[in-house]
Amino acid sequence: MSQTTVTRDYSFTVRLSQDEKRLLEALSKRLKLDKSATLREVLRFASVDANALPASGRFVSVPSDSLVFPIRLNGKVVDAT
Repeated sequence: MSQTTVTRDYSFTVRLSQDEKRLLEALSKRLKLDKSATLREVLRFASVDANALPASGRFVSVPSDSLVFPIRLNGKVVDAT
């Protein structure tokens, strides 16, 4: 597997509240990335298809173990669990 070298020549400062800092640290831990890499990953995720994102509002994922719904395929109900 080849490695691509990326030159990063731009930096900025972000001031976070204690809650925002806690959220960033939790996400960094979950993704197993440092905080800078986590922010870059969030930028990549948000910019995958800018047209697919709503002009306003936000979506939050729901833990999969707390949501069950039936899926209908060709008239047959399939258990989604």
